[in-house]
Amino acid sequence: MAVVKKPQPQEMRQADIEALINKGGSHTGETVEIGKDPVAVLLKVPAALLEQVDHAAKSRPVKIPRRTWILEAIHEKLSREAQP
Repeated sequence: MAVVKKPQPQEMRQADIEALINKGGSHTGETVEIGKDPVAVLLKVPAALLEQVDHAAKSRPVKIPRRTWILEAIHEKLSREAQP
């Protein structure tokens, strides 16, 4: 077995560090485009109701996350109430 030197940390220039930080990254979560950035909302839901939501989301032919199911439900409700 060959003996290999331990890798040494490379020094990064400040410009390289800034470029890496400013590059940012991407997230894998989906967003619903309604014209504004998503806002986090704390929502307390009774456990029994949440179980029904989870069952409905899991019973679809293509499984969807709870968050997506709830956003669809909100959208459907708002669409119904907007109709005369």
